Amino acid sequence: MHLKGQQIVFNINGRTIVPDKTKHNIKIHKMDFDTLICSKNGKQISVSALKFKENTEYIISINPCSFYDVRPVNKPLKGVVRYNYISSKKDSINAELDFYSEKIISGKETNYYAFIPSAMCTYGKKKIALTDSKMENEISSIYFHFLHGEKLTFIYDTERKKHSLILDGYIKKEDTYPIMKTIN
Repeated sequence: MHLKGQQIVFNINGRTIVPDKTKHNIKIHKMDFDTLICSKNGKQISVSALKFKENTEYIISINPCSFYDVRPVNKPLKGVVRYNYISSKKDSINAELDFYSEKIISGKETNYYAFIPSAMCTYGKKKIALTDSKMENEISSIYFHFLHGEKLTFIYDTERKKHSLILDGYIKKEDTYPIMKTIN
């Protein structure tokens, strides 16, 4: 796909796709997350995780606020995230989801948090992050495309300096979750 002289290419789970009107079959990961890499003019500009479902059709479209978005053709649903910051210190850090933030305490798993995406990029990639509340620097982050109401847990272990993202299941439309505060 060309966008004002720029060539956009997606790589999904190792398969390169040049967007056009053609339907593409993608091999999906049954146990792990799928990976979407977006390149513009031959340079990688983003990497994100997502969880495709078998026998489901998806649309990738160019979007002015998130550059592109991904959504299932039928019944897309936003998801939720909870956080667990593992540290031997009693740190106060910020859990972030898109443009929202909530202070959390190390060693305590949080509730699941929802977010209100902008109307233009509901299904664009969302940044899931932990930041130091005093220094305001990022500790760890990952980008994720919510497609089917995924319930995720984002864990960061300070000793191992490693993060992990776990799929805990899927929300039901009638479920309600607290919404994080807006980042100023």
